[in-house]
Amino acid sequence: MCTAASDCTNNSACVAGRCQVEKATAKPAVDSARRLVVRPVDIAYVKRGDGPSDGALPTVFVLGKDGGKLFLRFSVAVPSMANIVEAYVVLRRASVVDDDPAPVSLHATRIVDSWEGGSVSWAIQPRSTETRSPSTTVEPGARSLVRLDVRELVRNWARRDLADQGIAIVAENETRSGSTFALTATGTFGADRASTDPVGASRVGPSSASGAAPDVEPYLELYVR
Repeated sequence: MCTAASDCTNNSACVAGRCQVEKATAKPAVDSARRLVVRPVDIAYVKRGDGPSDGALPTVFVLGKDGGKLFLRFSVAVPSMANIVEAYVVLRRASVVDDDPAPVSLHATRIVDSWEGGSVSWAIQPRSTETRSPSTTVEPGARSLVRLDVRELVRNWARRDLADQGIAIVAENETRSGSTFALTATGTFGADRASTDPVGASRVGPSSASGAAPDVEPYLELYVR
């Protein structure tokens, strides 16, 4: 994983968050892949001591403090023959809060219990299991978009396993203030999402039912061949 060219060796480049070999005769794998951007159909956020949200979401959320967790569900019909080259959950850092100068490491887990965003609380939250997803370290001075590798999680969706109930983003450590990310522009989450892609992926459009800017909320970024 990488966030800048300096994170990679001299003969590789940072492409879509991953170091790729940089040669005149070899193109990165994502160059020949189809890029899909998928918006979540349900979102929940909890932190220690929270009660049910009743469908209301904060405009920002914090990971790496008070046990904060982000729950995401996507509606993506991944064809069994599709090759998922890359898959990322993309978070946008919030500029309204100054985070603690200590880094926070994040990774994705697999949600295995059914859930509805408006009913999730700290006391009642879906279980998730570890899948050895790679970690992403969020530095205080890093760029605004943060990508978390979920490729192996998404590849398993083609099996249509009923135990796959979405993706949870969790922190591996806590700091005084954690890392703050944008969640919605209005504090609401519209049920009417965008139109669907031929493979079932909801594409980010110019607006959403809630009036939120489409690039504010977390989204799933796929590279498919």
